[in-house]
Amino acid sequence: MSFLQMSITGAVLIAVIIGIRTLLLHRLPKKTFLLLWMIALLRLLLPVSFPFAWHIAPLAVMRPVPVQSSEFLTASLPMTDQPPAAADVMASGAFSVPVREILWGIGVLVCAAFFAVTYFRCRREFDCSLPLENSFTQKWLSSHRLMRPLSIRQSDRIDAPLTFGILRPVILMPKSTDWCDEKTLSYVLAHEFVHIRRFDAVAKLLLVLALCLHWFNPLVWAMVFLANRDIELSCDEAVIRQFGESSKADYARALLCMEERRCGFAPLFSNFSKNPIEERIEMIMKLKKTTSLSLVLAAFLVAGAITVFAVSPEADPMEEGTLSYGGADILSYTDSEDGKQYYSWDNGETYVPLTEEEFQEKFPTPNIEWWTYEEYKRWLEQEKQDLRHVIGQKGWANGKAFVWTQEEVDKAIAMYEETLEEIKNGVMHSKTVDGDPNLAISYDPKSSDVKTGYMASFIMRDNKERVFGPYETKEELRDELVSFCSEQLALGAMNRQEADVLLKSVE
Repeated sequence: MSFLQMSITGAVLIAVIIGIRTLLLHRLPKKTFLLLWMIALLRLLLPVSFPFAWHIAPLAVMRPVPVQSSEFLTASLPMTDQPPAAADVMASGAFSVPVREILWGIGVLVCAAFFAVTYFRCRREFDCSLPLENSFTQKWLSSHRLMRPLSIRQSDRIDAPLTFGILRPVILMPKSTDWCDEKTLSYVLAHEFVHIRRFDAVAKLLLVLALCLHWFNPLVWAMVFLANRDIELSCDEAVIRQFGESSKADYARALLCMEERRCGFAPLFSNFSKNPIEERIEMIMKLKKTTSLSLVLAAFLVAGAITVFAVSPEADPMEEGTLSYGGADILSYTDSEDGKQYYSWDNGETYVPLTEEEFQEKFPTPNIEWWTYEEYKRWLEQEKQDLRHVIGQKGWANGKAFVWTQEEVDKAIAMYEETLEEIKNGVMHSKTVDGDPNLAISYDPKSSDVKTGYMASFIMRDNKERVFGPYETKEELRDELVSFCSEQLALGAMNRQEADVLLKSVE
C-alpha cells in the first residue's frame, strides 16, 4: 500500500469515526472512541494490510497484451569500458526527486521542528519543578503503586495539574494547589493516574507522529484534536466509575475550579482541565451505567472498523501484475467492468488506461545487443589490465570521491567474474541498449516465465485457472475463446454474461 493510499484510507476512516462520535458520544463507553482512533492511527502509520477475501470474483479476465517486449526488463549494473565508478555516476544521473515529495518532506520537517521545540521548551520548564512531600501525597503514592517510579512535583509555571514522562512519569501540580481540599485532590490525582496507567503519553506521541507525516491531510488534524479530547473524556469516565455516580457534581466542580487560563500549548502532555470544559461537564452529567446494548454496539463498531479498513481485499494474481522497465516497476491490472488495462509507474498512486499501441509508444521495446560468453570474457581480460592502472587514482561513486585501492579493484573484478559465470550459465546480459553501453539489462530465461504473443486467462468457478495462448494474432485467440465459451455454455459451466466478458477482452 502506497503512502497516499494510507492517507486516503485513513481519512475515510477518520470521517466515519467523526460521524459515529457526533451521533453516539454520550451513548457509548468513551474507550470505544479511543479504540477507533487507534485503528485510524495504525492505518496512517502502518503500510501493510492483511489479505482478506471479502469480495467474490468468479471470473477474472486478463486483457491480452504482447508480453515479449517487457517481461524481462530488469535493471542491472552497468557494464562499460570505463571503470565502475564512472559508470555508477552515469547511471545515477537520471535520478530525480519529484517536487511533491520535496514539499512533503519540508512539511514533515517543519511540523516535527515545531512540536520538538514546544516539547523541549515545556520540559525545560517542568524540570525546574520541585519535589513535593507531605502526608497526603505520601499516603496517596503508597496506595497507588506502579511498575514504573511515580512522583508528584509542584511548579509555579503552570495553572492546572498535568502529567508528563513515560518511563518515569510525573504528576505536576500548581504551586497554588490547596492541599487541604483532599476530596478535590483525590479527583485530580486519580485522573492523572489513569493517564499514566494507560500510557496516554505514548498515544499522544503517536498522534503527533501521524500529524507530522500526514500534515497535508486536514482530517488528520481533526483526528489529533478530537482524539486528545476523547482521551480526557475517557479518563473522566474512569474517575466517575471509580468514585461512583454520586461524585459527578463534585468532580465537575473540581474541573471548574482548576480550569486553565489557556496561555500555553503542550500537545504531548496530559492536562487535567486543558480540553473544553463544557463538553467534559456535559459528559459527566450525562454519564450513565454501561448497558449490555452499548457494549455490543461498541464491539460491533470496533470490529467493523478493523474488518473494513485494517484489511484489504485479497489480490487476484490474474488481475494484477508487475513489469519492470528501465529499472522502474510498472504495476498493471485489468478492470473487470470496462476490460481496459491500467498501468501505474508511480508505485500505484495513480493508474492510467493504455491501449497496446499507447503502451508500446510510451515504453518502446529497446534494441538490445547481448553479450556472448567469449565476448564478455575477452572484455573482462582487458578490463582487468585497465583496472590495475587506476590504483592510486581518484574516482567518483554515489556522489562521493574516493581513491582506487587494490581492495576496490578486487571487488570490481569479482563482480565482473560473477557476471561472466552468469552468462556461462545462460543468464543474458546486455552489451548495449539502443546503442547506449552505459545502460544494462539482464534476463534469466530459467527463472522467468516469458511467453510471446497474445494471451487470456480466467478463473473457473472451481477456482482453477484456464490459460489460452500465446497466439501470434488476436484472431487466433478469439477463435479459441469462442469455441471454449460455446462448450462451457452447453455444459452450464458458464453463463452468457461471463462469456461476453471473456470475449470482450479480445476486441
